[in-house]
Amino acid sequence: MMTKRRMAIATVALLVANFMGGLDATIVNTALPAITSDLNGIRLIGWISSVFLLGTAVTTVLWGRIGEIIGKKLTFQISVLLFVISSVVGGMSTDMIMLIVARAFMGIGAGGMVSIPFIIYADLYPNPSERARALGWVTASYTLSTVIGPLIGGWLVDALSWHWVFFINLPIGIISLLMLQFTYQEKKEMIADKSFDYLGSGMLILTLVVLLFASDSIASSITRAVILFVIGLILIVIFYRIEASKKNPLVPTELLKNWRIQSQNIIMFLINGFFIGYSVYAPMWSQGLIGTNATYGGLTQIGGSILLLLGTRLTARLMPKIAYKKIVTVGIVSVFISSLAMVMATKNAPYWWLLVSGAFEGFGMGLSFTPMQVSLQDGVRKELISVSTTFGLLFRTLGQTFMSAIFGAVLSISTASQDGGKVTSRMINKLTDASSAKNLPQDLLPQLRTILFNGMHMIMIIGFILIIIAIVINFTRKEPVKQVR
Repeated sequence: MMTKRRMAIATVALLVANFMGGLDATIVNTALPAITSDLNGIRLIGWISSVFLLGTAVTTVLWGRIGEIIGKKLTFQISVLLFVISSVVGGMSTDMIMLIVARAFMGIGAGGMVSIPFIIYADLYPNPSERARALGWVTASYTLSTVIGPLIGGWLVDALSWHWVFFINLPIGIISLLMLQFTYQEKKEMIADKSFDYLGSGMLILTLVVLLFASDSIASSITRAVILFVIGLILIVIFYRIEASKKNPLVPTELLKNWRIQSQNIIMFLINGFFIGYSVYAPMWSQGLIGTNATYGGLTQIGGSILLLLGTRLTARLMPKIAYKKIVTVGIVSVFISSLAMVMATKNAPYWWLLVSGAFEGFGMGLSFTPMQVSLQDGVRKELISVSTTFGLLFRTLGQTFMSAIFGAVLSISTASQDGGKVTSRMINKLTDASSAKNLPQDLLPQLRTILFNGMHMIMIIGFILIIIAIVINFTRKEPVKQVR
């Protein structure tokens, strides 16, 4: 019998794992300069993050199916163990290849570590408003980890070494595993067909890898990017036909054809695409265009983080009283205001402009995510809760992963060497860091800032278009019908 005390401790155990996942995203970035210096890996630095995201994206749905077969609790524990063991290997790495392989396995573990808890929450909190409050705490733990991650990472690198940004996951992971082991009692559910869709899984992984490489190729070769994108679309059709022919597919076509569910997934893809654009480029805007130091660049995220927490807490109170779609509408409008502010921002926009935009972005994300996440679970029959949950989280991950690559390509193309080589992309890179910007030729600063502004302005225009599309889809869609359990 799951008492309230056991439920609370089990929830904390899952939140600890979520905190660890969020911490990894920022703490590793803080240590990258030390890592590349120690391992002589400047050429491969991009792979440390991209291979992790790739591993997470391609395995999210697979972990959901594994959870159906062997149980959610055991699946979560396996994913955490994989993440922790890979972290230890990463900390012991003696070259970049070893570290990149470890990061790939960390990403695979993270795919289950961050997705399975959402399925467990549906089990622990069948009441939507109670689940909304739990999801609010999920957002709070993740946001807290991303805020304090750079501080912890900087301290570990300075006081110990970069290896400890990976070793720190060992005690955190063990705490999460032990707390869940002795508190969460999973309901035993008999599954008639425990077969695993290997062909569908392989095709899904291949499709996502091709599409991710397509987005990553935009900066280096448009032709290659287009070819890979077309191949990806063909693979999507093949994947759908494979799933339609399977008796027990990885992703049932019943779910794929459910527009009320998939429209929400597309909206989450779009608003997460803008979210990653603001998160990555607002600090760069602050330092490169306004001329602030790195601390103030990081503080552009604080307003959004605080309002995101307020948005999720408010959502839990509103959901029993207001239609989910109306809450999502208010959230998307708030994100729209944020994106509009960034499009309207000039090269001389003040610092507070970024803070206001970030506040609207965070508040909108807080209002939008929880109602859609709950309806992705309550809007399908019981047998589809797991795959609907992980498929929705996959869209969130892909929104950030795809658009991060596309935005990076746009900035790279926009800031390529100009003026006969007098202004180089290396100078633009220095401009985005307050400490290195001081060494740039002062007479070239206005021109450099104009080039950087044009690149980031184009990124914000693309983000604005994403939100416009999300508004149109949200306006025309119908809410999923809550299923009787």
